[in-house]
This record gives sequence, structure tokens and C-alpha cells, in this order.
Amino acid sequence: MTAPKSIVITGASRGLGAALATAYAEAGCFLGLTAFNSPLLADVARVCEVRGAVVRHGWMDAASAQDMRTFLRTIDGERPVDLVIVNAGRFSGNPAPGILQPMQEGLDLLRSNLVGAIATVEAAVEVMRPRRRGHIVLIVSLAAFYPQADAPAYSASKAGLASYGEAMREALADDGIRVSLVFPGHIATDQTKRQIGRLPLMLSASEAARIIKAGLDRGRDTIVFPRRLYWMIRAGNLLPARWRYWINRPFRFRVRPENNAS
Repeated sequence: MTAPKSIVITGASRGLGAALATAYAEAGCFLGLTAFNSPLLADVARVCEVRGAVVRHGWMDAASAQDMRTFLRTIDGERPVDLVIVNAGRFSGNPAPGILQPMQEGLDLLRSNLVGAIATVEAAVEVMRPRRRGHIVLIVSLAAFYPQADAPAYSASKAGLASYGEAMREALADDGIRVSLVFPGHIATDQTKRQIGRLPLMLSASEAARIIKAGLDRGRDTIVFPRRLYWMIRAGNLLPARWRYWINRPFRFRVRPENNAS
């Protein structure tokens, strides 16, 4: 496959988004990076520039269709966009056993993770469809396969994103636009610092970015990792519900509020 040269990554100020930006940054690459009101984005942009990339970055709400449309059009005007990685999102969950997260917090998460992703995809389609080529990548989660009792809104957002991505894959096939879905497990980011409990088979953000980039370079439409955890989930889903709940008990968790993240 031809390596993409004009790439937009949302949620690029830290964690997986920042790792993906630096993984793609090289001479001849044009990067458009976004984040929601994070001063760290400028630091990531500078690192990518040192690696030889030309970078444009902007602070914006990914769920704002107009903001994303304007940003994508601006980037596309400088260098036709080849690849859009829809990574922006949030994580939250139940703060303690038996206590559900506040409803508004869950609704805000759904807006960020699902509405924001849809707004970004719609903006990407607008610039890619006239050329009849392009590649859109949605960062989903293994939680789409096994909803987490301690993060129900997050699980719903990722399951919804997976369904949306599968639908858009078929809807855009005749337009020459590819859609890839990525289902990672635990990644060592600020998100996992707030998740109090066991985090099996956790990977670093740089290793996760390497796996994703390698899969996309090979033309994969679906990337799932770690494979061992995925197959454990698939096997567990075949069991009666009460058995699944018992097996999952040691992996239950609580989520520290975002403003207390360390």
C-alpha cells in the first residue's frame, strides 16, 4: 500500500493519539492534529516537527461538526487528506462499587466518543468523496465486545462506534473510501491511571501505536489486540451470564474522577 502523506489525528495531545502522531511523523508527512483545549498539543506538534513532519494543529471540540469541517477543509486545502484517525474520546465510569456515574457525565461521554466520531467522519467524507479515495480509521475498544459493568456509558459509546463504523464501511465502499476499525485493550495512558483495578495485558501507548500503524500499513480493515485478551472475551461470551459475572469479578474496577487523575 502507498504510505499516507497527509494525515489527520484527533485527540492527539496525549496517550495513544500523541503516540500515533509521533509514529507517523517523518520527512514528507503533513500532519493535522486536534485536541480539546489541551496545551500539550503544541508540545506534540513540536516533537513531530523535529522528526521532519509539517504540522498544523488546532484546539477544538471534536463533537462540533462545523469545527471539524473547517479544520478538515483547511488541511485538505494544503495537502489532500489521505488518512483520518478518529481517536478523540473520553473515559469515565462508576466512582465506587454500587454507585453509578452521574447521568450527565455519561451523556457528555457519549457526546464526545460517539457524536464526536460521527462529526469527524462526516467531515472526512466531505473532502475524500470528490476524489473517490481516502482512509478513515476509528479507534474503538475491546469494551465493544464485552461491555464493562463499571463503565456502562463508555461501553455503550464504543459498541455504538463499532456498529457505526461497520455500517459506514459498506456505505462508503463504492466511493473508494476505506474504513478500518481498531479494537485495543488496556493502554497505559491517563485513562488507565484513573481506572482502579486489575488491567490485564496492558500495553504502552507507543507499542499500541506501533501495532496500529503496522496493521494499517498492511491494509488491515480490522485490528484487534492483544489477541489473547480478545479470544478470552470471545470464549467468555459463550458462557451463561452468571458464569461470566463470576469470572469477571476479580477484574471489576472503579474510576477516579477526571480532575483527580494522577
